[in-house]
Order: sequence, then structure tokens, then C-alpha cells
Amino acid sequence: MIDTVTEHLFPDPTTRPHYAVGVVSHGVALTKPFHVTHTGPAAMALGWVPPPPGRTPAPARDDDLLATLPRSPRFNARTDAYTQVFQTQLEKLALNAFCNPTCALHDAKTGFLVTMPALRRAILTEISAVVLALPELQGVPGVRERFAVNRLETTVSHILTQNAETTCSMVWDMRAGRETEVRFINGYWVRRGREVGVATPVNEELVQAVLHRTGLNNRSTVKNVESEVKVKSREI
Repeated sequence: MIDTVTEHLFPDPTTRPHYAVGVVSHGVALTKPFHVTHTGPAAMALGWVPPPPGRTPAPARDDDLLATLPRSPRFNARTDAYTQVFQTQLEKLALNAFCNPTCALHDAKTGFLVTMPALRRAILTEISAVVLALPELQGVPGVRERFAVNRLETTVSHILTQNAETTCSMVWDMRAGRETEVRFINGYWVRRGREVGVATPVNEELVQAVLHRTGLNNRSTVKNVESEVKVKSREI
């Protein structure tokens, strides 16, 4: 997402703002336009993105934003070093890479995902390999253990079990005919995989399946792509 904002809104590095990032784990539901219900209390993780080489860090006055949000008990927010917030982001992206497109393609609640263990394993295996090759996490303590495939499966399974009756945002987007976030979820893993030389065929297939479902009228093409994803997940 930051890359897209930089490309389209702030291409000039001399006028580009300093970026703060956050990971929101709270559950929310859009009940009607402009009405959001807080369905599940959780937490927020916040931090500054390091500036590119040659640029000074964010001025001290900008710290007021990240200092203010944790004061609200309902937010349950904390600030942390970027490498820690980044890892939290990656964990959430790993969860969403399995949950969102799979539920969207089957128009199903989160509980449906327990029937897809092979696909879960395939997606998380690709993601684990990508994360462990990311240059920004080289030498960071605990990364290899945190993003081991078995650890990711345990984390994802626990969260999905707790939220079996919820409906992923991509399901709602697809039902409403809106553009989904698949390019920013599975597409992120595909892009980073290419950068570090890790193949991500299952994530690529899921991106294509969702794009076909939302953008093409050729239903046979959609079914062929979806079937290929399912076959590949069973083979892995």
C-alpha cells in the first residue's frame, strides 16, 4: 500500500511525508453506509516507517499522533519499532492471504476454511519462504521461529477458530461488486516473492481467480482457474 501511495500521490521525495503504519486487529462490520459496528475488541500496533537513505527522521512534533492513540483504552494501541510492527503486518497478511480469497471464491464464512487444510499449508509455505528471504528482516531475532510454517499454521488456525462465524471483507466486496484488495494481499506476496527469488504459484493463482471472478463474464474461465487452484493445493 505504501508503494502505491508513493507512486500516485507523493512521487517527489522532497515533498513526501513521513509514513506511520498500523495494524488493526479489532473486528468491525459495515452495517450500512457510514455505520460501522465494533464487533470484536482486540489491539492496534503502530510505528514509524524508517525514512529512505539521506532523509532525516520524522520531526519530534509528529510523535504526538502515535503518543495520543494509545491513550484511548478502547483502542488498546501500542507503539513499537518498525521491525516489530512490520512482522505483525506480515502475520496479518498471511492470515488474510488464506482467509479472504478462499472465502470470497466460495462465498463462505470463515469457518469454511477448516475444510481446506492443503490450501492453507500451500499458501503459508510460500509466505514463510518469502518472509525469511526479506532483506529488511535479515538478522532480526526471532523471525525464523515466528514465521516457520508450523508456527504460522498454528497462529492462523487459532484465529480462524475464534472467528468461525465471521465473514471476510473480500466476501462482502465480491457480493457488492466492488474491487477487492487481493492485489494488496496475495499480490503483495507475489511481488515480494519475485523480488527475493521465491516462487509463489498458489498465491498467483488466487490473485487471478479473484480478478477473473470480479472482472470477467466468462464463467468457464473463472471455473478453470479456481479448479486449478484447488488441484494444486491438494497436490502440495
